[in-house]
Amino acid sequence: LYPVESPIVCPCRNGHVYTVKNGELSGGVIELDAVPCGIARVDKNIVVSCMNAVVHAFHIKGKKAYSLYLPSPAVCMELLEMQKTRAVKALLLGLADGQVRLYNEKHLVACLQLGEPLTGLRFGCYGREEAALVCVGVRGSLTIKMLQRKADIGGSNGPAGPPPEQDIPLSIPKKTKLYVEQTQREREQATEMHRIFQRDLCKLRLSTARSYVKIITDGQGPISYSSGSSLRLTAQVQGLGPSFKVKLSLQNTGRKVVTDLVAMLTYNPMLYRLKQSLFKVPLLVPGVMMRLDAELECVDEAGGADTIRVFVCGAKSSMPILSAIVNMPVSEMLFDN
Repeated sequence: LYPVESPIVCPCRNGHVYTVKNGELSGGVIELDAVPCGIARVDKNIVVSCMNAVVHAFHIKGKKAYSLYLPSPAVCMELLEMQKTRAVKALLLGLADGQVRLYNEKHLVACLQLGEPLTGLRFGCYGREEAALVCVGVRGSLTIKMLQRKADIGGSNGPAGPPPEQDIPLSIPKKTKLYVEQTQREREQATEMHRIFQRDLCKLRLSTARSYVKIITDGQGPISYSSGSSLRLTAQVQGLGPSFKVKLSLQNTGRKVVTDLVAMLTYNPMLYRLKQSLFKVPLLVPGVMMRLDAELECVDEAGGADTIRVFVCGAKSSMPILSAIVNMPVSEMLFDN
């Protein structure tokens, strides 16, 4: 016996298609947008029908080839394969509305209407006929269709050449006097217009860069570079109320050690009660995340919500180094027994 690779393709209920080679699960996983309901292999393509009325074709290595969008979800799938009289491979799809569609790759070749939803398809030899299709309906009916020996299923049923929409003229509006004058002006002053555009674009970039530098140096953003080191501040809220926990994460992303930092929270005392609003950070080592937890309670009977501001200040600056705004959710109300 010669060792050969025999891949096994398995569609699963989690919307993924896995490949097993030589008893081991392959690393390539095909992710679908819906739960698969049928699978077939046509040459080097894996065709998977999904429950959202879409059929996807993938290469055996996982690269997507094409997709087919159906008018109704596919309930069964069968491979049309003939080898005796001629070598033909196509795809048969049974839809929930009673249609049987024949596809050659992504081209629709034929469509049959059986009048009732289908539960199963089977293509193969029936008696002396090589190409027979057996269809089973939901009411228990059995329908047998014979494929004509001269039937052409090698391509699309549509006419060869460009699509018929190409011969339909476009409704192009007539050129107005204003359009002609504007076109002439652009031709004569193209260099000057391009120069003005580049100048305004440079001004916009400069003003954006200045605003960004002002934000990170004045401490009005979650990132700061003004203290000689790079600092980052993030805040999260946990809880449904009336008790909340604000989790602060302070990180030094630079290369220098930062000392003598203070984190302060400001809030509306009519809505919240905070156990500790001031946190001292004596040392912040680069690359280490410092976590601070602030527990607060909503004292408003109506469960009101407001914003909480977080400021990180240093000992050598009168302006805050970092700042963040935490949008508090609406608090759940507690009812007495």
